[in-house]
Amino acid sequence: MSRRHVLRGAGATMALPFLEAMGATTPIKSLAVGPEGQPIRYAAIMMPNGLNNAQFTPTGSSLDNLPPILQPLGSFAEHVNVITGLRNEMGGHAGSTSGFLTGNRPGKATSAAEVNTGNASIDQVIGYAEKDSTALPTLELAMHTPRRGISPSGLPWVYGNCISWRNATTPVPQEVNPMRAFMRLFEDARLTSKPSTSRKKGFTPTKSVIDSVLDDAKQLQKRLGRDDQQKLDEYLTTVRDVENRILRKTQPKGLKITEEIFADIQNTGKKIKRSSGRDELSVIPKIPFPEYTEMMMDIMALAFWSNSTRASTLMLGHGVCRRNMSFLDGVEGEHHSISHHGNNPDKMQQQALINTFYVSQYTYFLERLHSMKEGSNSVLENSVVMMGSSIGNGQNHSRGDLGIILGGNAGGRIKTNRHIEGAGAPLSTLHRSVLDTLNIEDQFKNKGGTLQGI
Repeated sequence: MSRRHVLRGAGATMALPFLEAMGATTPIKSLAVGPEGQPIRYAAIMMPNGLNNAQFTPTGSSLDNLPPILQPLGSFAEHVNVITGLRNEMGGHAGSTSGFLTGNRPGKATSAAEVNTGNASIDQVIGYAEKDSTALPTLELAMHTPRRGISPSGLPWVYGNCISWRNATTPVPQEVNPMRAFMRLFEDARLTSKPSTSRKKGFTPTKSVIDSVLDDAKQLQKRLGRDDQQKLDEYLTTVRDVENRILRKTQPKGLKITEEIFADIQNTGKKIKRSSGRDELSVIPKIPFPEYTEMMMDIMALAFWSNSTRASTLMLGHGVCRRNMSFLDGVEGEHHSISHHGNNPDKMQQQALINTFYVSQYTYFLERLHSMKEGSNSVLENSVVMMGSSIGNGQNHSRGDLGIILGGNAGGRIKTNRHIEGAGAPLSTLHRSVLDTLNIEDQFKNKGGTLQGI
C-alpha cells in the first residue's frame, strides 16, 4: 500500500497519519487559579506570513510608546507584554506553523502518515490538564480550508494546516464555520441555575468527514495487519471524538451560564445568524473577513466565560495565506505575495498595514474578555492570550525575530505593560514559562529552559 494512501468519500478526502489517541498531560500540583478561585484560560491566535518587524518592535522596556503596528492596542497595552526576538525551530510556512505551539522542529515526512511534531501543542497540554473541570478539553477554530499533498519545502501540508496537535503525530481538526461552532456550543444553552423542563430538537451538523470516508476505511482495514488495523481505528476515533465532543446531549459538568452570560450568548447568536443569512452552513461563510474574524473571537470569548473550555486556538489564515487583503485601505493584492516584498518600501508598508489589522482584531478579543466580569476582575485578567506569526520576516521565511503579544495577567501571576527581548531564545521557552505559571507539567522535548522575564 502506498504511504500516500488517503481515504476518499463523497466530497471528502482524508489523509491517514497512523496515530494513537493518547492523553496529553496531568498536572504536577494544584492548577493555578485567579485571586478568587477563578479558572485561568489560555488562547493562541496565529496570524500568517510574518511581520514587518521594524514597525512592530517597541523601543525600551515598556509599552509607553507603541510602534505603528501595535497602535490598535491603545489602552490595552497595560494588559499585554510584547516579546521580540524569539526563534522558531524551523522556518518556512509549513514547518513553522506546526512549531508555533509545539515549540519543536517537525520531523521529515513524505506523507501525512509520517508527520511528527515531537510533542503535543501547549493548548492541548493545558486543555487536557483541566479536562475534568470543563465541558470541552479544547476548542480549535480556523479561517481557511486545509490543503492536501506536499508543500514546496517538501513537507506535507498537514504541518501548515493546523497549530493544534493532540500528540506528536495527531493534528487536531478545526471548525471554520462560525454558525456551526456556535450552534454546537450554545444551541441548547440555558441558565445553569434553572434545569431544563423540555428539550428542543438539537442541532444536527453536516455529514461527518468520518461518515464520508468510512466505506473506504472499511475496505482499507481488510488489507492491513492487526497492528495497523488498531492504529487506523485509533485515528478515526480521535477525529470522531473531536467532531462529537461538542455535540452535547445534556448540559455538561462545569458549564457556567449566568443571566449575563446567557444574554451575551443570545446576542451573539443573533449577530451570527443575521450575518450568515441563508448561507449559514457553508464551510467558509460568504461574509466580510473582519466580521468573520470577530464572530470567531466572540465564540472563543463566550466559551471561556461560560467555562465551556479553558484552552482555545484560532488560525487567522493558513500557514501560507493567500487571502486578498484589498479590503484594507492602502493594500492591493493577496497577503502571501505582499509578504515577499523584496525589500520594496511600498510592499513592506502594505505588510505593516496587514499586521496592524490583525493586531486590531486581537485587541477586539481582549476587549471582549475585559468586558466579561467575574468577581472583582475580568476574564482577561484571568487569561493568557498569545498572538503572533510563526515566522519572522516573510520575505525569507526566517525562523528568527518572531514577534509575540502575550495578553492577560494569568490571575495576577504575569506582570504586563512590558517589552521583553527574547534574544534568540527558542519559542518553547515561552510555552514552558506559561505552563510553569499555570502549575502544569512541562511536556516539551526541545530544551532551553524558560523565558526570562515571564
